Amino acid sequence: MARGIGASIVFSSLLFLCFSYPPINAETTTEAFSRDLVIIDTVPHDSTSFTQGLEKRDGNLLESSGLYGHSRLSEINLQNGEIIRQISFEDSIFAEGITVRNNSVIMLTWREGTAFEIDLEDFSVIGNYSYEGEGWGICYNGEYLVMSNGSSSLTFRDPDTFEINHSLLVTFEELGVTNLNELECVGDTIYANVWMDDSILAINSSSGKVKFIVRTSSVSESQGKNANEVLNGIAYDESAGGFWITGKNWTEIYLVNFHESSNNTNSPDSSTTNSLILIVVGICIVFFFCFRILWRKDPETPNFKDHPQ
Repeated sequence: MARGIGASIVFSSLLFLCFSYPPINAETTTEAFSRDLVIIDTVPHDSTSFTQGLEKRDGNLLESSGLYGHSRLSEINLQNGEIIRQISFEDSIFAEGITVRNNSVIMLTWREGTAFEIDLEDFSVIGNYSYEGEGWGICYNGEYLVMSNGSSSLTFRDPDTFEINHSLLVTFEELGVTNLNELECVGDTIYANVWMDDSILAINSSSGKVKFIVRTSSVSESQGKNANEVLNGIAYDESAGGFWITGKNWTEIYLVNFHESSNNTNSPDSSTTNSLILIVVGICIVFFFCFRILWRKDPETPNFKDHPQ
């Protein structure tokens, strides 16, 4: 009887491990994985522009440029990189990230606590919003204005009042990611430049987890003459099937795409996943042999089939 009970317990454990083990996929994998940057096209960029924000609109690019005394918003011809029109701001303003909502551009300022609303028709300032803390990057996901301030948190703001609705901690391998800068919202993903780092993060807008990382050193290594002239500016171009990216005082704007690396060791189909599967299979095999052993004949017990009557 004891042997039968023990076998039942082992058999039940075997079934539980083999059929109840959670599936492993991109959302449950703890390590984000990287993607390669593929250049599709290039356009000349005004090297005097200290790029803070980039946005695609009606076939052209909108770009905000920072620094006190030099801040401006420009519209750029994507055919030749020439500036079509621009608006300059007073010397006390340090322009930061931009996004487009309806027929307006929302532009942040660094330490001035003001977001300007600029009419796309004539580039005139038609309103402003107040906020506390620094302004770095901003994007509009169709429901909220998502804003960064250089920390590891993103704030989701009401597009009409600019009041904070909720915040989201951005994490990579369970740790907060700081220096989140220029943002771009595409569906349920938020793309973020990381200040002073040659990378773009793809962030799940619900969980805050980094979905993948794009390394941009293939273009940034040939741009920028000093530590301040770093990657900054990302704009999704649906018609071109890619993203426009550039940096502070860079000479080129790049149309790029993000492709999963064939040598990716952190993807859901990687050796990490395979190792976990092998561990589960190994446990199942061990329990199977334990089950078999429990049912084997005990040499100390008489074989009643051969025992004389």
